[in-house]
Amino acid sequence: MARHPAAGAVLLPLCLLLLLLLNGCASIPYDYPRPVSSALYRPEGTSLGKKIQARAINHPGASGFHLLPTGLDAFTARAILIDRAEKTLDLQYYIFHDDLMGRFVYDRLLAAADRGVRVRLLLDDWHQTPETDWLLATMAIHPNIEVRLFNPFGTHRRTFLARALRMAFGPGRLRGRLHNKAFIADNSVAIVGGRNIGAEYFGASDEFNFYDVDVMAVGPIAREASAIFDDYWNCVLAMPVSALVRRRPSADDLKSLRRDLETQREVLKKSTYWLKVQNNDLLKRIDAGQVPLVWGPAEFLADHPLKCIDPDDARQAAKMTQKLKEILGSARSELLLVTPYFVPREVGMQFFRKLRGRNLTIKVITNSFLSSDAPLAQIGYMRYRKDLLRMGVELYEIKPTLVQVQHDQDRRRFAGDFRRLCYSFIQGGGALVQRGASRIQIGGSSLQFGSESRGSLHAKTFVLDRQTVFVGSFNFDPRSIKLDTQNGVVIRSPELASQAAFLFDEGISPARTYRVTLLGDDDLVWITEDNGREVRYYREPLSRFWPRLSLKSLSWLTPELLL
Repeated sequence: MARHPAAGAVLLPLCLLLLLLLNGCASIPYDYPRPVSSALYRPEGTSLGKKIQARAINHPGASGFHLLPTGLDAFTARAILIDRAEKTLDLQYYIFHDDLMGRFVYDRLLAAADRGVRVRLLLDDWHQTPETDWLLATMAIHPNIEVRLFNPFGTHRRTFLARALRMAFGPGRLRGRLHNKAFIADNSVAIVGGRNIGAEYFGASDEFNFYDVDVMAVGPIAREASAIFDDYWNCVLAMPVSALVRRRPSADDLKSLRRDLETQREVLKKSTYWLKVQNNDLLKRIDAGQVPLVWGPAEFLADHPLKCIDPDDARQAAKMTQKLKEILGSARSELLLVTPYFVPREVGMQFFRKLRGRNLTIKVITNSFLSSDAPLAQIGYMRYRKDLLRMGVELYEIKPTLVQVQHDQDRRRFAGDFRRLCYSFIQGGGALVQRGASRIQIGGSSLQFGSESRGSLHAKTFVLDRQTVFVGSFNFDPRSIKLDTQNGVVIRSPELASQAAFLFDEGISPARTYRVTLLGDDDLVWITEDNGREVRYYREPLSRFWPRLSLKSLSWLTPELLL
């Protein structure tokens, strides 16, 4: 068949453009100067270190922990620790939004650097934009601030389309992202868990909020977190942001940024949210060194920084996954899982069958059809849902809202999902922050039911036998296992595990979740309560036909590899 001459004229420029976008290695200056640095050597010399040492003396070898189940507590802890740090601040995040909350954190980091604190900020490169590149590069001209971007896309990355094409067709390493979350002050106090930096992670958004959980940790575990941070910071994939921007910001640019951040800070301080921060009991307890701590042995888990380069290399890919599998497999009577994305695949199904063969109780809280922010992850979960129920796993799905959401569904599922669906296909099921329609409350969360904003589960906690608890960034899905780097902490403490189990038990109440069951062997039923009366749904709760059909159709077209 003869080819139309116009086809070549169109295809050639497209191919040249694609080749330009995929010119990854040449656009990343790996020889750019990157001084090696490490965590504070003697943290006990700082005020934070002295307060912790005074309390740890009665708990030799143990670490202290305090759960942060509300967005307000999570923000308050970070804000006060930045202001009280004297020597070092190390932050590692997948997402750091350039919103009111993110800019407040930037402002406080600058203030800390002004008083001599060394600040190291390590962020994944996927969510960066030309605007955030410039902001970060401007921050980095401060002599006490260093900013590095992990696994960068190179200089050909200034648009979402460029990054998306490079992720889809470029070097395989780009499909694995830095999903770790860590905040460490003076190598003395660490905060780890599921939260990134942004309004929706701290219960501060009027449109959309996540339910999430962090843990504040002191003692040996904080130094373990610092050692892992150093590994990532000094890794070849951690590139100074100044190597990736087209021109170096000036001192005047930093002055201008200071003015902008000061304006945003004052806006926040005039809000009702800031009033809640000031009245938060945790603020006073941290200042006084009187935060209630649960002490016990713990282990910090993290993937190898080079996991994304060769996910099949057992020395890198399996470091955290295998350890976590061993820990979960040691459960004797009960396993409680909270995970926003639950895609076990066949390997996971075999694992659960083995546990159920020992009469182990397995309960899972995950997102429902309307609360999920990751379409492909939801497809993966739906594929295994019936088989999980048949083997006796108890499933609970988070409610998106207690008010009617049908009015918003079609717009959110079709017009609002295009970029998110593209991202899911490119990354193979990862999540992109989506704004939509409700808030949730679990176990005393500051987020409330019944507003006109949307909520979604984002916590990643596992409780074994009410004796051991894991808090971290690990989702129970293929991305966490094979592609993205993860971190978290395993704490062997019946007291802390009981606190986490209490949050779980509160979370599975009919007011907050749907209990998913089988009618016969093949029909799903969602059971909940409305004003004290039992309500049953025989299809995805509160969903409409077209959104269900669109996801069903997408599931037929989605290979297992992408889930």
